[in-house]
Amino acid sequence: MSRILLSFGFVVFFMSLSIRLQAQFNGNNLAEYQYGQLPNDTSSISTLYDRLVANYNYKYLKASATIEQFNTPLAGSNYVKLSQFSLQYKLKPFEFKIGNFYETIGRGLLLRSFEIPGAILEDLSYRSRHYFNRDILGISAKYNYKNFTTKILYGSPLNYVFPPTQDINDRRADTIAAIYSEYTLKKQTIEVAAMKHSNSGNDNVYLMATVSGNIADAFSYYTEFAKNVSDFSVDDFSTQSSYAFYSGLNYTKNSFGLSAEYKNYKNFLIGSGINEPPALIKEHTYKVLNRTTHVLQPSNETGYQIELFYTFPKLTTLTFNNTMAINNFGKKFVFQEYFLEYAFPISEKHDINIFADYAEDPFKLEEHRVSAGLSTNWKIPGNTSIKADYEFQTFKRLGENCQNHVFVLGYSYKSKIICNIVSEYSDDSFIVTEGSKIWIGANLKYKVNNKHALQIFAGERRGGPACNAGVCYEVLDFKGVEMRLTSRF
Repeated sequence: MSRILLSFGFVVFFMSLSIRLQAQFNGNNLAEYQYGQLPNDTSSISTLYDRLVANYNYKYLKASATIEQFNTPLAGSNYVKLSQFSLQYKLKPFEFKIGNFYETIGRGLLLRSFEIPGAILEDLSYRSRHYFNRDILGISAKYNYKNFTTKILYGSPLNYVFPPTQDINDRRADTIAAIYSEYTLKKQTIEVAAMKHSNSGNDNVYLMATVSGNIADAFSYYTEFAKNVSDFSVDDFSTQSSYAFYSGLNYTKNSFGLSAEYKNYKNFLIGSGINEPPALIKEHTYKVLNRTTHVLQPSNETGYQIELFYTFPKLTTLTFNNTMAINNFGKKFVFQEYFLEYAFPISEKHDINIFADYAEDPFKLEEHRVSAGLSTNWKIPGNTSIKADYEFQTFKRLGENCQNHVFVLGYSYKSKIICNIVSEYSDDSFIVTEGSKIWIGANLKYKVNNKHALQIFAGERRGGPACNAGVCYEVLDFKGVEMRLTSRF
């Protein structure tokens, strides 16, 4: 406990110090304390995770540093690390970076860096918590003049599966060297890239090209193709070759919108997974759907996604989405989902969302999966609102009928105080060892001021897959109390 108090004092010291510094200094801090149990725990333990980010700007120079730490009574899981440090110099038409930075090539077929704000990962194998991000440790240079941009970079992407307690050679086993350029003319953009990837002594060279733009005010398109050219010729599209193709079209006219996307990925998992091709799977906000989403398999997947929406008078909207993903690993797996959502106001103060979803998911052995739900938001006098959500899901697995239920009751006051009670039920034998289980938890968020917010959770929280910004990760079941303080300075 003394280490936890010392860590908390360390955070408070830096936050108070920042107030006295000049205006070009800014940053943020995330501190989260937990007392409770994760799966397989026999007793409750106390842990504290903290992430402090400090930025300094002076004319053309920007410096940034991130200190990450985790304190727990479990041996081998504690750490205090300078997890990120970067310097950036920007003077048009040039920009230089050294240290930790984020970079994505195209739509992520070759490389995708990201940061999922507020997400903290913990794996039962390591029992050490860390921030959910994939950055690059290295150098980059950018040149931009009118309609032309070129960039070169060299570095090692982070493998976020391993926490900071692990060796850096495991966390950054991949090394890349890349150059890519783009040119825009009359709303049409062409981009080309070349990347050399190294991992455990294996080197591969990839080429990529994209074409995108607007044909008319209502119509836009994007097409990207990438290929491994070290082991296969450019025109080799056999089952052994390595390539990725993505294309998307968008059309919007008045109240009508349409998007259509296609993917074809073959043997295109680069290294430890430094690339993140578009998944073409709708990312749902509803719990029962987000938790049962299809996870992309870039080693072998083709498919499409089509979405239509129409806005009626009085801001009533209708959305339809159809997704198909086909995987062939000696056996053919076909994931298909149909989603329909209708959102409408009852009056100026009350809103209702209704959704229905049907899916077949052979990867999870889920047949005839039916999901439905209702979300309501009722505004009442005094700048307050009450919401009530109910979600239901049923499917058949190995001859067994399974059900999931989610019920949420919430209260909000001026967006300053938000509280929710979340109750979930499941009789899925893959989740519950015997019979059925009910999870009940309460969340409270209090916005102290424009710079500080406090969140408190108490009860039981169901874990499972969660997807955010196209990236899926595992959330562990938790029973206990959790407090999170987020601050800006």
